Amino acid sequence: MDERRIAALELLERVRRHEIESETQELGQLRAEAGLLERAKQELETSMDEGAQCADPALRGYLGNFVRSVRSEIDRNQKSQDAIEAKASKIADRVAESFREIKSYEILRLDALAQRAKERAAREEAELSELAQIRWWREQARRR
Repeated sequence: MDERRIAALELLERVRRHEIESETQELGQLRAEAGLLERAKQELETSMDEGAQCADPALRGYLGNFVRSVRSEIDRNQKSQDAIEAKASKIADRVAESFREIKSYEILRLDALAQRAKERAAREEAELSELAQIRWWREQARRR
């Protein structure tokens, strides 16, 4: 196998690994953002539940607006969270595809290295065989 091909496969592996690192960082940031939105959503739901249990009759008139406002905010958070999850899913798919590509490059490179080692061993075996034959002929010539 050509040394340049092996070097090219190594380079492709390194490039893909670098791409995966940057995409996994982005994926981590998106998941952290989704986690923050989920916590905010839970806090809003808790405040809505607590606000709905208001015993003060003067505040009951504002309760409907408060609940609508909180539900609206929860819906906005959910839409943002859904958008983030969709983007994260696409990135995760790209990362998985990149891993498959890296594995393909690695298999090709390792096969090439194994073939090179096999060819080297065959050459060494041939050289050793030739040396053994030369020694044998020399021994035969000395014995005569």
